Amino acid sequence: MPVRAVLFDVGDTLWHAAEAPPPAEFRRRAAERAAAFLAANGIEGGDPDRLARACWDAMDGAMRAARAGDLVEPDYPAIAAEAAAALGVRLDRGLAAAFLEAIYVSGAEGGKAAYPDARPTLEALRARGFRLGIVTNRAFGGDRFRADLREAGLDIDWDVIAVSVEVGYLKPHPRLFEAALETLGLQPAEAAMVGNSLAEDIAGAQRLGMPAAWKRSRPDADGVVPDFTFDRVSELLDWSLLAEAARVR
Repeated sequence: MPVRAVLFDVGDTLWHAAEAPPPAEFRRRAAERAAAFLAANGIEGGDPDRLARACWDAMDGAMRAARAGDLVEPDYPAIAAEAAAALGVRLDRGLAAAFLEAIYVSGAEGGKAAYPDARPTLEALRARGFRLGIVTNRAFGGDRFRADLREAGLDIDWDVIAVSVEVGYLKPHPRLFEAALETLGLQPAEAAMVGNSLAEDIAGAQRLGMPAAWKRSRPDADGVVPDFTFDRVSELLDWSLLAEAARVR
């Protein structure tokens, strides 16, 4: 069965934190935005820096626990609201969701930049007839994520974008991969997965019967053997599986 689509992880696969600000700068910006949010919404009594940190740490901790556990995406606004309440700040779920969006430093502002050969490789794969998609673990999806893609020059009119926070499951849970495949109308063997995590991208895809290419990075799992290993995104164009599939229409 020929491969007709290539699905990509994003972080450290297509883009990386090329010039990320130091942690102190992230914290300063988050506190500044938290203060503006509290003022705009008439919320008193909260220290912006403490509040931003508490909500962010709670969200990050919940994601880490989910990744080590059932892989169900946490309800981040509810978790942030609980963290705020512990500091004496009352946020309903809607306000908590808006607060997390307000303090999030993302995209180019957060130092994200596409690898130089990422877009040319995507364009070459599309020219060969492949459909292209994203399968990624992210706590923020929607317009914010799509804007980040545009800023990075990765707005290539993707055929499918499956984000964990939108689907409700984190890689390597099969549901996130399946959501992308269902949108494309393809069987697992008809799509290849590309990512930098052996545990999440490679093992997760292979369990479904998808071939998987690993962008070499620090291994995060033992006993996982990628179908293809590469260092530069453009090396994907030399993967025999994709070269052969490109000739099939």
